[in-house]
Amino acid sequence: MSARSRVDTTSAEDKSIGFDYQYYYFLDELLKLKSGQVVGLEVLDDVHVERPDGSHLLIQLKHTVQRNAQDLPINLTTMDSDLWKSLSNWCKVIIDPAEGRISIPAQLAFIEKTSFLLASNKSDNDKNTVLVSSVAFKAGTKTHAELIADITSIKAQSKDTTIQGYIDDVLKLDPAVSQGFFSHLQFALGRDQAIEECKKSIAEKQIDASRIDDVFHAVDSEVRQNCFATVKAGNKITISFDEFTIRYRRHFDKARSIGLLFRKFPPVLPDNLLRQTFIKQLVDINDVSEDNIDFHTKFTTRRLHFRDNMERLIQDGDITQSDIDDLEDEACVIWEGKFLQAYSGQSSVGDESESARAIVADLRQKKLTLASQELPIAMSNGGFYDLSDRPVIGWLRNWKDRYR
Repeated sequence: MSARSRVDTTSAEDKSIGFDYQYYYFLDELLKLKSGQVVGLEVLDDVHVERPDGSHLLIQLKHTVQRNAQDLPINLTTMDSDLWKSLSNWCKVIIDPAEGRISIPAQLAFIEKTSFLLASNKSDNDKNTVLVSSVAFKAGTKTHAELIADITSIKAQSKDTTIQGYIDDVLKLDPAVSQGFFSHLQFALGRDQAIEECKKSIAEKQIDASRIDDVFHAVDSEVRQNCFATVKAGNKITISFDEFTIRYRRHFDKARSIGLLFRKFPPVLPDNLLRQTFIKQLVDINDVSEDNIDFHTKFTTRRLHFRDNMERLIQDGDITQSDIDDLEDEACVIWEGKFLQAYSGQSSVGDESESARAIVADLRQKKLTLASQELPIAMSNGGFYDLSDRPVIGWLRNWKDRYR
């Protein structure tokens, strides 16, 4: 099979980022939900918002990967196909006979409770006749007839039959309906930072800056999974304020809690697990076999999980080095008690592996305390593994001579 052409590759990438742009706009609307509202994804439009008073906001999302000389997304131009296709789609929705909107009164009633928003990462443009005329019309400095005249002139200038067809859909609206449509038409351009907008919405929910990323990743992951499951089940993606609160509130509550937040960092495992001192110590007492890579990986992951969390908590200012020192002092005292108990009264002759394994087995059941908060068992295990890797503690009677 021949490789895809560059054109095909770019087209696929454009489509993928367009879907992501739409999703993150939807996620941001979810994060901004107010009581009584409902947000939908690809139901009534790309994204829509239902309000308690029965009104709707229909949102069309358009994304471009094209950049201008200043490395910014290109402008939304007068002849932009995205612009006219969106306007055409809405005009068809307004007069949709399948929804019983054949008559002018029905169309006016629909417009009365509907707003239309075109959102894009494309930049605003004061040379775009449609944008300028629409703003002037809503500001009262241009009549509806003048606005329609501008649109008619644009059609005459266009040589693209597809765009001409889109413009015709706009011009076919009854004048009263058209006036209502443009009165309810809005633009949100230059929205090129979709993920940052989501994080800003999270911050506005009184989430500390150091925990915004944690909430974002947790909510983003769960919303994506739930959306996939919803579509797979043949249902439409609509989420109300109450549903969002029930499903995702715990992520916000967790971030607001005064307790320490432990994160799951992807571990960067060393190339040779057996070269780690703490693994050597465990292998030497027959706690794990030399070829049991699964356990080597699992124990190393716990050690790194402990180490990475300590570093991140210090960076975020949630703990100090003295808090870690106190934890390690406590761990050493616990180890010391078990070590002395295991070897008390024993001669230095004979196999010490059984006694050493007993120490390890006992410490694996202990929870360490950091800044007055108990660590989970797995992270506590990681703390003991980290100490034995440096090594500050050991399992055999002569561990200092063997591993330091």
